[in-house]
Amino acid sequence: MGLVWLRGVKVDSKKDYIINMQVSVSLLIAVSFFCLLVVTAFVIAVLLIRDLLHKQKIYSNFANYLGDFLVIVSKEGRLIDATPTYISDPLYVLILRQRSFKKIFSAAEYKRFTEYLKGLDAYPDIPFVFSQDLGDGLSWYEIRASMQKQGADIHMVLLLKNVTLDVESRTQRDDLKEKVDMLLQNTGDFLWSMDVDTRTFTFLTPLVDDEGRAIPRTQGVQDIRAMMPEEDYAFFDKHLNARIVEFRATGQNSSENRGVRLRLQGENGKLDWYAFCGRLYTEENAKIVFRGSARRMDLELESPVAENSAMSESTQVSALAFPDIRMFWIDRDYKICGCNQAFSLAFGSPIPKDIEGKRLLEVVRPRYFSLFHGVLSEVFEKGLSKSWKGAFGVGNRLLWFNAVPLKRDDGYTYRVLGVYLQLDENDFSSVNNLITEKK
Repeated sequence: MGLVWLRGVKVDSKKDYIINMQVSVSLLIAVSFFCLLVVTAFVIAVLLIRDLLHKQKIYSNFANYLGDFLVIVSKEGRLIDATPTYISDPLYVLILRQRSFKKIFSAAEYKRFTEYLKGLDAYPDIPFVFSQDLGDGLSWYEIRASMQKQGADIHMVLLLKNVTLDVESRTQRDDLKEKVDMLLQNTGDFLWSMDVDTRTFTFLTPLVDDEGRAIPRTQGVQDIRAMMPEEDYAFFDKHLNARIVEFRATGQNSSENRGVRLRLQGENGKLDWYAFCGRLYTEENAKIVFRGSARRMDLELESPVAENSAMSESTQVSALAFPDIRMFWIDRDYKICGCNQAFSLAFGSPIPKDIEGKRLLEVVRPRYFSLFHGVLSEVFEKGLSKSWKGAFGVGNRLLWFNAVPLKRDDGYTYRVLGVYLQLDENDFSSVNNLITEKK
């Protein structure tokens, strides 16, 4: 019986040993696996930290150009972290040194900052803007805040942006606008824009009265046609259409005939003259806009010839009877309204009445028309007399051409009188030779 018992004991001890060995191996595997996980996590953490430091170091190449940085502070205002590490902004350096906004702001500024944080939930999109004199002049900053909860702790993430250049640019724009407004108010000029497709006219700056006060009804989109005499708007529309055709054909603005003189109703229906100058621009979706300025013309236009000027019939007949001086007058469509016999004879018609009603281009030769057109169009637009003299490509012939605006009582140029004289250089050379011989 004892032997059996010993054998039984022997057998039980062997089983316990085997079980203990199995437990030890499992525990060893578990510990090894845990150590592997720890080592792997450590390696990954080291690699991540190394990568983060590498990325942070990249900022050092652009330290002078970085204007944004993040600051994390506790609920009590204590600095927890700031990023990026490499940044040359003086406020960033000051925050790292002081580690609290309370030590950076003045008492009044810090009170305003705490009130901003209290109202963050109600107005999350409104930034906190402040200025700091950090030794190299006044700098402006903008703060945007966000609450972050980590368990029972509440952290404040602050995005700070250096907006000094923006503030300075805004100040310069405001100063420029103020100067432009002052200039426009003192001169009576204004800026305007017109949609070519819809003919919508917009006053970018308002008209002003004689005392420099803005006229309320001339702000924003207005019916420019109702503010102009009918013939002025028709001429403006015709001028604009010609500019559009040329712009679409060439892709650029014309270098000539940029301005037209038109009348606008000012205060109490008074008509004032303005010189409209503008350029065509292509905006999005191939939309063309006519934009420019209008300069008020306060001075009386020179050399006016009124429609009902007192001139006796005998004087008119005498003026038209000059044998060598050719005269004609045209309307805004370049139709001949009248001429003297010297002009009609020069172009094959003994009777001046036969030429009336025809277009100038149908009567005169192309070389004459190209010369006349440039002078006549400028007189129509500016309302000022203009003279031209020189050779015009026919042997030794010279031409002396003058154009004078014909105006109604209200000052509107409805016609232009053209007077020209042909000269021959040979005639003057023969006279000079005769004088020399006598001497």
